[in-house]
Amino acid sequence: MLGAGASALRRRGSLVPHRRAALVSLQRPVLIGVHWQKGRKLKICGHCRFSFYGFTDTGRAIQTVESAFLKLWHPVRMAVRFHLLETICLPAIRAQTDPDFTLVITTSKMLPEPFQDRLDRITSGIPQVRVLRTERTDLSKALKPVMAEASDDFTHPSVHFRIDDDDAVSTDYVARLRLAAQRMDPGGMITFPSGVLGFLDGEVARHCTFRKPSIAIGLALVNPPQFPRQPFQIQHMRHSDMVPCFSDPTFPAYHYTLHSANNTSGYEALFHTDGAHRRRIRKSIEQNAELAAGLETTTRAEAAIAQAFPHTTGPALREAIRRAADPLRLVEEMGFQTEPFLPD
Repeated sequence: MLGAGASALRRRGSLVPHRRAALVSLQRPVLIGVHWQKGRKLKICGHCRFSFYGFTDTGRAIQTVESAFLKLWHPVRMAVRFHLLETICLPAIRAQTDPDFTLVITTSKMLPEPFQDRLDRITSGIPQVRVLRTERTDLSKALKPVMAEASDDFTHPSVHFRIDDDDAVSTDYVARLRLAAQRMDPGGMITFPSGVLGFLDGEVARHCTFRKPSIAIGLALVNPPQFPRQPFQIQHMRHSDMVPCFSDPTFPAYHYTLHSANNTSGYEALFHTDGAHRRRIRKSIEQNAELAAGLETTTRAEAAIAQAFPHTTGPALREAIRRAADPLRLVEEMGFQTEPFLPD
């Protein structure tokens, strides 16, 4: 059973408890009148890709295994990904007020051994986290057993949300998602568009509030049993125009992180100072008088962080973002080699 008590054999290549392709929105029927079965608790499953080598995920820059070792799994890049997973993403998963859910972290079997070991170590104390190692490069095929398990072999509706390894959902996210899903007919989508944005401006980490309709962070699909779909399978901005949606912008639901190794900046450089995000950073500063005046954060952002992430603080999150700008130091602290690993 998926949930806090999930158990599975701890072996590589298996689903273990603590172990984008041109994506198209395939419209599925919304099953009006299909209601949740009384007495059966809704199963919620989160999905996170961790340096997953797949043609549908890593884009044209990563087309071969050799390229994956040189770019996707370069120790400098991996140090940043681990740092943010450990300091921003996972603490919020551990602190969920509703612990009855599963987060499946999908990675590749070819991920170098030091990274596999660290992934096991940092997730071992979180009962909701399971790591799926796969040889497949098609994420949907890799996740088919997970989708079957969440829906009791495709006999019941289930809810699936997405999160990236460098972002976080609020500690009440799962609880709010469960309430929202119970109001939805299977086939719909749930989005919580309000949150906080954390970014590096030169050498200074800053925070401001952020809102984006149908944002990918925490986006969830309420799946009918016979049409299971994992949330990385859709184009989230388009999908909201194709199915009924539930949107609740009234609370801060996520931490959106811009940093030195964002995948959207590409893989040609190991890390970026601000790169492709410069325009967004400048706009965020211009729209917030406190940031424009030189402050590191805004009053509203600090209040949102306190509400959404009571297990941490704004200064601690900004320190995590600031440290992500020094990947070589992170490599040293984590004990990784500095040169790329080679395929066997």
